[in-house]
Amino acid sequence: MERYDQIANSAEFQRLRRSKLLFIWPIVLLFLIYYLTLPILAGYARPLMNAFVVGHVTFGYLYGMLYYLVAWGLAFLYVAKARQFDEQAKILMDKYGRKGA
Repeated sequence: MERYDQIANSAEFQRLRRSKLLFIWPIVLLFLIYYLTLPILAGYARPLMNAFVVGHVTFGYLYGMLYYLVAWGLAFLYVAKARQFDEQAKILMDKYGRKGA
């Protein structure tokens, strides 16, 4: 238990934790804003949602289809950044020793 307290109180762990939080929360907020904007626009901005953008594709359909690109893009970004966090955590664990070592 002593080792875990030592890690939790270390400056490296605090930086890792802070950088994770500063990355995760803006991503979550960005997705929620994007996700909730569609029903709001559908209810209150019907002329915009019914406007044709390309051929027979309306802005509403385009916005809805972009959900998939945004979700996949954010997931890809998260996975790439999570690998960096995992590497930092591994370095931290190696520095303070692994369980059973």
